[in-house]
Amino acid sequence: MTYGTKGVSAAFALATAVALAACAPLPDQQKSADAAAAASAAQAAQAASAAAAAKAAAQPSGPTEQRIVIGAANGYRVTVKTTPPAQVCDNAAFADGVRYGYALTWNRLVGEAVRENGAKALKSKLGKFDPSAIHSQDEQYKIQWDGKERTNACASDGYLIGRIVGTHLASVDMRNGKPS
Repeated sequence: MTYGTKGVSAAFALATAVALAACAPLPDQQKSADAAAAASAAQAAQAASAAAAAKAAAQPSGPTEQRIVIGAANGYRVTVKTTPPAQVCDNAAFADGVRYGYALTWNRLVGEAVRENGAKALKSKLGKFDPSAIHSQDEQYKIQWDGKERTNACASDGYLIGRIVGTHLASVDMRNGKPS
């Protein structure tokens, strides 16, 4: 059996082309592969960025514990420690609300305890905040509207939440018989 060199060369060339095609893409195929790889890398970077943002949002990067002084410098005075809830975005308004809610509630609860027990010892044990130092800031933090939007949502919500937290802290402290 005799094979011509022309047939062998053509067969070899075809086999080589098939083998090379399997190993390395042709120039047109390379452009498509590069574009696909770039798109895949961009999607991977975007996914990594989204994952990092989700992780940062899940971690408590927001509010930390605050020490809030309640009362006047020349009268009854306490410092409470509290962490604003996550939805608070104005910590100063929150602190103002805690001061007002705590002092108002504390004085009311001390007055009720004294009336119920009739004990002067209780009154001396539980100090009261100077009523002239307790200032409502409801007017300052009143909700303001600009059409359909609240313009001071952070401040008004922070103050209201602070009042609720202050009221709660005063009630807890009164059950324990002492301020924070």
